[in-house]
Amino acid sequence: MGATVTTGKCAAAFRSSEGELFYILFERHYEKNCYPHTPKWSAFAFGTRDEVLRRAFIGASDCCGGMLQSPRGEIKPENYIESWKQELNRPVQMHDIVVKLKFEDSWQATLPASRKEDVRTILERTGFADRFDTIAHGELSATLYGDTALLRSLYGVDGGVSPWRAFSHHDVGTLPVDVPATRNIAVQDADLPVVRCFAIDSNLRLVADGDKWLDGHWAYSALARFVMGPGLERELAHPGYANAAIPVVREALVNAVPLPEGTRITARRTACREDYQRREVDDLARGLGLVGENEQAIDEFTFAFADIEGEDADRVRYRVGSMGDVLTWHIPDGPPAPVPQPDRAAQGELAFA
Repeated sequence: MGATVTTGKCAAAFRSSEGELFYILFERHYEKNCYPHTPKWSAFAFGTRDEVLRRAFIGASDCCGGMLQSPRGEIKPENYIESWKQELNRPVQMHDIVVKLKFEDSWQATLPASRKEDVRTILERTGFADRFDTIAHGELSATLYGDTALLRSLYGVDGGVSPWRAFSHHDVGTLPVDVPATRNIAVQDADLPVVRCFAIDSNLRLVADGDKWLDGHWAYSALARFVMGPGLERELAHPGYANAAIPVVREALVNAVPLPEGTRITARRTACREDYQRREVDDLARGLGLVGENEQAIDEFTFAFADIEGEDADRVRYRVGSMGDVLTWHIPDGPPAPVPQPDRAAQGELAFA
C-alpha cells in the first residue's frame, strides 16, 4: 500500500442564510504508487471550525505512520495540524453553489444509488425525512447558503456521504473571508502529558493508560492514538496544546526503555472471543514450552517476559506484543501513574485576534 502525498491545502468559508460560519476543507494530493503523479483537489471536510479541525486530525494521525506525506517525505503530525489552523485563520470564499441531490450509479454521483437506505436513515435522523421521497423519485436542487443544514446532514463531518461528491475546488473564490482568528495559548510544563511506556521490542511499545497497561502498540500507532484522543480533545479547549504535546509523546515512545526485569504476563484463553485468538494463545504456550506441539493451552497461565528466549524469541515477543486484551501485563514497579489532565482554569479562554 502506497502513501498519499499532499501538495496543497485550502480552507473555504461561507456564512449560511442564517448567519452561521462554515468551512469546507480541500486538499490537493496524489497517490505515491500511482503514475503519473497528477495532484488533484478534493473536498474532505465540511462543518464548523471545530468539526473540520477534528477531520484534519485524522490526517495528522495518518502522518504518524507515514501514510500521509509531503513531496519531500514524512510530515510531523503537529506540523500538519498547525498548517491547517493557519488555513482556517485565512479562508477564501466558497461560492453559493447548487447541489443536485440525485441517486445515481456513477462513481461521481452526489448520492450513490448503493447508499439509498443509508441516506434515508441520515435524513430521518436529522429531521429531513420529507426530502427523501423527492430525491428518490427524481432529484432535489439545494443551495449551499440556503440549504446548509440539509447539505451538512449529508456531507458534514458527522454525515455519511463524502463531501467531494458535492463540492469542487473550482467553486472556491479568491476573496478572503473575515473570520475570528484563533491564536495558540502557551502550554505550561505541568499541563504536558506524562507518558509511561516500555519497549517490548524495537517497534512495539507497552503504554500506560490510567491505572492499566494497554496491549502492545507499534510506536507510530500509539502516537496516532494520542493524536486522535487527548491531543484532539485538549486542542479544542486549549489551542496550541497539540503542537506542544505531540513531540513530548513521540520522544517518550521513541526513547522507551526496555521492560523492567521481573515483568510477568498472564494469558487467558477464556478471554478469547475469536478462534484466531485461541490459536494465538495455543501457539504462545507451545513457543514457551508449556504444552506439547499439538496440545491446547490451559485456560490461564502466567510467564515471565524474560522466559521468551531461543531462536524463535523475536517472533514470540512480537506475538506477545500484539495479542491485545487476552494478556494482562504485570510490571514490578507497580501501577502506572495516571496521565495528568490539563488545568482548564489555568488555560484561560480562547483568544481571538
